[in-house]
Amino acid sequence: MNARAILKSAVPLIAHYSGIGKALAVRYRGSGVIFVLHSIIGNSVAYLEDLRCPIDVLEHTLSWLKRGGFAFVSLDQALARLADPGDERFCAFTFDDGYADNLTHALPLMERFAAPFTVYVSSGMITGEIDAWWLGLAALIRTHDAIDIPELDLRLDCADHAGKRRAYLAVEARIHANYSALGPVKAAIAAAGIDCGALARREALSAAQLRQLAASPLVTIGTHTARHINLARAPAHEVEREMITGRRALENILGREVVHFAYPFGNARACGPREAQIARDVGFRTAVTLRRGTLFPEHRDRLYALPREPLTGDDNPATLQSKVAGVNRALQSLFGDPVARM
Repeated sequence: MNARAILKSAVPLIAHYSGIGKALAVRYRGSGVIFVLHSIIGNSVAYLEDLRCPIDVLEHTLSWLKRGGFAFVSLDQALARLADPGDERFCAFTFDDGYADNLTHALPLMERFAAPFTVYVSSGMITGEIDAWWLGLAALIRTHDAIDIPELDLRLDCADHAGKRRAYLAVEARIHANYSALGPVKAAIAAAGIDCGALARREALSAAQLRQLAASPLVTIGTHTARHINLARAPAHEVEREMITGRRALENILGREVVHFAYPFGNARACGPREAQIARDVGFRTAVTLRRGTLFPEHRDRLYALPREPLTGDDNPATLQSKVAGVNRALQSLFGDPVARM
């Protein structure tokens, strides 16, 4: 881990225990926050990917937020509140990709807390057309004691679970730092005979499950493109096709309009002003990123670049406090963040 990464990982703890977080919150906490999750798993399930969040972590998070006086609102309600923020802080929950466990694990828990949430579904999860390299990477690492990708000068020992998790996070970090690394990684996955599309179909909501999930009054369905590609690396006509194809597929299943959108990957290397303009042009009402930060009234004029804070299995009261206090936004303002900035 480099010095920058060590600093960023230590900041939440320092801010929490030193009182700096409270000082930063005066300026950076905003009116509310949009949280992003992906897959919700059982508490005893061993996982490699940060996109997996154990159900007890989500439950503890909901309890912590409720005790802190946060109102649980839908995405539309969150944006409406920005016009008249008031004193009550709020949070909205979103889930990306379209995992079946959003129905089986997340929905019952969110119902207990009366917490609305938006699920951004990639239609390719249902059909198997999604470029789910992250599932293939996890499968590759689980089935090997060492990973060798010469093109990236990577050789990783992963004989035990701790080593496998370190290996996964190392490769994932390399990819998100430079998406050209995806080519060699996907070649290694294919060489091992791993079918990423089959893995996606196994974990995805079926069309029937999607309709069941959408029937809940707590749930809003948004789209996450058709194949979950890096839009910034695609020509404009392909970006438009991905947005429209993904939306139409969901609308055909649900028989209703889909107006909210989430950019795949969501960072500055995957979406920017061009993609925001296309999202506006094709008729979406909002588009969310993975730019870190809280919501402010000015986001009413930035509906196609809304920030979100991730929730993962590693979260605890210190990290949660930093997220709702806007510490990540403060870091970006003070030091910049080329991955998160849009």
